Amino acid sequence: MYKIVTHPGSAHKDDFLSASVLLATLDNAEIFRREPTNADLDDPNTYVVDVGLEYAPERHNFDHHQDRSLPCAFHLIMQHLGHHDAAMLMFVWYPHMSMMDVRGPYRTAEHLGVDSSVLFATSSPIDGYILSTFAEVESLSCQDPLFALMKALGKNMLVLIDRKLKRLERLKAEARVVPVKHLKVVTSDISNSPKLAMELYLRFLDDERIVMSITPSNRGEGWELLRLGDNTIVDFRAIAESPEIRFVHGSGFLAKTQVRLPMQEVVRLACRAITDPE
Repeated sequence: MYKIVTHPGSAHKDDFLSASVLLATLDNAEIFRREPTNADLDDPNTYVVDVGLEYAPERHNFDHHQDRSLPCAFHLIMQHLGHHDAAMLMFVWYPHMSMMDVRGPYRTAEHLGVDSSVLFATSSPIDGYILSTFAEVESLSCQDPLFALMKALGKNMLVLIDRKLKRLERLKAEARVVPVKHLKVVTSDISNSPKLAMELYLRFLDDERIVMSITPSNRGEGWELLRLGDNTIVDFRAIAESPEIRFVHGSGFLAKTQVRLPMQEVVRLACRAITDPE
C-alpha cells in the first residue's frame, strides 16, 4: 500500500493535481492530509507532497517551500514521472500554474502583462468547490467519490499528453495549408476529436497569414470553419445565406456546412468570408 501525504488546511491546485497524477500512476494508494512524520519522509512507499520541507525524489519527497529556486510540487512530480517537458508543450496553463503557486497572483499577472484582477475574475467556481471539498477531508481511499474523481483526472491528463503528441505528428503529416485570397487556411479531415492539438500545430507552423481552420464538425455531418484569434478580417456572416451553410455564429467567428462538401468547395466558401481586400 502506497501513501500520499500532503498538507492539511487549505487545499490548492498544486497539492490536488500532484495527488491526482500520483493516484493515476500508483497501484493501491491512499491520501492523507496531515503533517508528515520523519518515518513518512524516510519511507520510499510514502509520497510526501507540497509539505515536509524536503525535495528528495529518490525517497519520494516533493516539497518546494524550502528552496525558492524550485518549481511547484506538481512540476517536481511531473519531472519525476517523465512528463514535465511534454506537459510544458501540451498545456498552456501548465507553466503559469507553477508561477501562481510559487510567486503568487500579483507577480504572475505582472509577468503576463495583465492586471491581477483579470486572474481573479477568471477563477472557476468548479475549482473552488472541488478544492474546498478536498480541504475538508483528512484521508481518502478508493471507496471515496473524490478519490475516484482525482484518479480519473490524473489518468486523463497523462492520456491527453500522449494523445496530443500523437495527433501533432499526424497533423504534420496529413493537414494542409491552402490559400484563401491573400491569406491562408489550415485544413484537416481527421474526424475523431477534430480540433485536438490544432493549437500545437498552428504554433509549429508559426504563420501569421493563417487566419482560419477547416475541420470536420463535432456536431453534425458537415465541416466547421473557424476564425483563428479575434481576427476581424474573417467574418462568416458574409456566407450565412449560402445554401451550403447550416449555421453561422452571431459574432461571425464560426460557420458549419450542411454536409461534408469537397474541400475545394469549402475553400471557395472560406474565400468569401475574407472581408479585407488584399
